Amino acid sequence: MTQRIHVEWPTCAVDGCIGISLTPGQPCLAHGSEEETAAALKLIGETGVIDARGVSITEDLLERVLAAAPRGEDGKPSLQGSRFDWATFSGDAEFDEVTFSGDAVFDGATFEGSAEFGDATFTGNAQFFQAAFVGGARFDGATFTGGAGFIRAIFRGGDQFPGGSFVVATFKGVCWFTGATLSGGADFSGATFESMVALNGATFTGAASFSGAKFRAGAAFGSVTFRGAAQFDDATFEAGAEFEGVTFRDAEFRGVTFERSPDFHGATFKGRAQFARAIFRGSEPLFPQVTFKGVARFGDASFEQTRRFGPLLAHRGLVLDGVHFMQPVAIEASTIGLCCRKARFLGGVQFRLRWAAVVLDDTDLAAPSWLGACYWTAPEQFQWERQIATAWVRLLGNELHQYPQLLSLRGANVAGLGLSDVSLSDCRFERAHNLDKLRLESKIAFATAPPPLGLGAFSLGWRLVIAEECDWRAQRFHPHRWVSPFWPRWLDEDRPYPLGVGQVAELYRALRKGREDNKDEPGAADFYYGEMEMRRHTRSFIPSRDAGERAILTAYWLVSGYGLRAWRAVAWLAVITAILALAFHLVGFTVPPQPASYWTSLLYAFRATLSLTDSEVKLTAWGELLQAVLRLTGPVLLGLALLALRGRVKR
Repeated sequence: MTQRIHVEWPTCAVDGCIGISLTPGQPCLAHGSEEETAAALKLIGETGVIDARGVSITEDLLERVLAAAPRGEDGKPSLQGSRFDWATFSGDAEFDEVTFSGDAVFDGATFEGSAEFGDATFTGNAQFFQAAFVGGARFDGATFTGGAGFIRAIFRGGDQFPGGSFVVATFKGVCWFTGATLSGGADFSGATFESMVALNGATFTGAASFSGAKFRAGAAFGSVTFRGAAQFDDATFEAGAEFEGVTFRDAEFRGVTFERSPDFHGATFKGRAQFARAIFRGSEPLFPQVTFKGVARFGDASFEQTRRFGPLLAHRGLVLDGVHFMQPVAIEASTIGLCCRKARFLGGVQFRLRWAAVVLDDTDLAAPSWLGACYWTAPEQFQWERQIATAWVRLLGNELHQYPQLLSLRGANVAGLGLSDVSLSDCRFERAHNLDKLRLESKIAFATAPPPLGLGAFSLGWRLVIAEECDWRAQRFHPHRWVSPFWPRWLDEDRPYPLGVGQVAELYRALRKGREDNKDEPGAADFYYGEMEMRRHTRSFIPSRDAGERAILTAYWLVSGYGLRAWRAVAWLAVITAILALAFHLVGFTVPPQPASYWTSLLYAFRATLSLTDSEVKLTAWGELLQAVLRLTGPVLLGLALLALRGRVKR
């Protein structure tokens, strides 16, 4: 293969060959006579030095060179110095188990067949600047004691070795892959990098595996492009790891250990992003301005010193199931869904979210924590989020807003949790611990009960309800008026059965107690109403007692809405007064008030509710009874009305 480059060595006498001549004016190693070649090989055997710059080397010629090379203690070829700059290996280049004691220079070399360096040892510098591995390269088990430079090298897929293979290779010096292109994939599984490794600007067009690799010094992956899957499973980064501006297709970081915080600033994950069981021991912010176009999964990951996570953008959701944060942390994300089940936040957490539907089942939030909307200024790559949010809102059928929607707190310990700017219209509270300590701060949205009797806008501010009551009523009570909450099936293996009314009453009681403990009587009113409604529908094993209690609660509900509906008590008072006024007018007076009419009877009945009498009026026996009824019911109904008003305005 002829290469047209500027060379600085005496070239071969054969026209068009750039190989270094054996002696000035003579052919190169590839074109020399048998005597000249034999003499050159003998010199290699005596000195262990080979200079084959620009030479076109066949498989047979390489085999003769290695056969002539001196042997080390292990009986394998040992080369003291090797120059293969711009050489062309026309067949397979087999350097397996060769020891390169001095510098090994392959700058610009072309390997047209497979390049095999399995278990080779490079005690000096190994230079492969702009080398082209057309048939793939294998460095499995190789040891690089000095520097290893693959800057702007090209690894193309071959039949035997796709791209570059560096399985369990050891790099003791600085390793450079800056600007390299690995077209057929690259395998660094189990490799050990004792010094810094730089892959800035490299391109992996196939799969790239660093599974089990150990990076004992810095690892620079800045602006690398992974067009195939990138696997770092169980890798260890003992020093800094830079992934700034990296583009991933599918990324696997399962079980990876970062002794220091990795830098993923501005990285883009186009497909799957998996960080399950990863360990982050550093304290620097993680994943700032990172875009996940698929689902970002951090299941069972451990964060020992992390105090800030994000802000990041996750198109299809963020999964933090089983994560363990040991320090107080702020999690900032713009995403359609945040699934954080069985997580532990020992120092507390602040969830600063936009658009997200949130699940916190079985999560420990005993330390001071907060969940609410975040309004940070999004960079340019975040501007698409309104479109994805609009699609999510269409799915939910809700109004577009930036408030997160909390879907579930089942089994969570919410002793330290506060909520602000959050929708709880579809939130499940089943089995939540310390629900009475849940802090409901500003702009908390619950579902509302449908207006009675189709009153619509004239329902006079109908009450707030929790999702469990909506679900129970929709499936068991009034399916034509109540709508079941939106509970995505991807959050649960099976749709949960509706809770019993007793359980729903307990949830209302805990929420009511929490508002009352915070001196928020008006805020507790609807929870008390819901609790009483569930008690009214409760059935036990003693039917007689159920009937009595249900009758009392039903009367309490009808008369005053459990002491919370002042208008209802006033309305009953007006109705009773009007009816009894008619009775007074017909059968209640022997000497009626003057002038004798229904309206004067109505005025008398109203005064009777306040125990005000008129000495000129004489009552019949029926009139005495009617007056006693009014004197009893009037103060009771007025008292219930005042009680309801006080509950709404009490500080």
